[in-house]
Amino acid sequence: MKAATPTNFPAESGLYAALVDADFHDSYASPLGNPALSPVEIFLRSSRATPRWVEKLMAIRNNLVRQLGLKDVGAMRGAIVKPPEAYQVGDRLGIFSIVGLTGDELLLGIDDSHLNVRVSVLKSVRHSGSNWIVSTVVHVHNWLGHAYMVPVSRIHPLVVKAMMLRTKV
Repeated sequence: MKAATPTNFPAESGLYAALVDADFHDSYASPLGNPALSPVEIFLRSSRATPRWVEKLMAIRNNLVRQLGLKDVGAMRGAIVKPPEAYQVGDRLGIFSIVGLTGDELLLGIDDSHLNVRVSVLKSVRHSGSNWIVSTVVHVHNWLGHAYMVPVSRIHPLVVKAMMLRTKV
């Protein structure tokens, strides 16, 4: 059965140490039907499954934050132009930059003046099956980051779960 359920932050994630002083974090797990997929392939499938309402929210977000001097990060489906195996640390992937990559985990990030975001897409064998786990860690830098996170912390779980549920892996 397809699900996107809250889970404990995976200790094997490269982001685990960042939890110590995080202002926000969460993790969601979903069954991985094809364990041969790379974390980049999983992320690409997830990006392509972005619901229209999420793309509209991102467009509204980008228009609003530009007026405050923050980054317009583009669209979730944006900047996906290479085959999965060609992506490397430093490349842009959707709204993110790749900050780490192993055979089991893709680490993505966005840094701005108000906060830093890190996302992990992790393939994991836990309990009795294969899962993919999306984990997010946010470090806020100032009052604007705290204000920004008030609505985002409520919307973020809905976005992640909707994308995971639509992703065919």
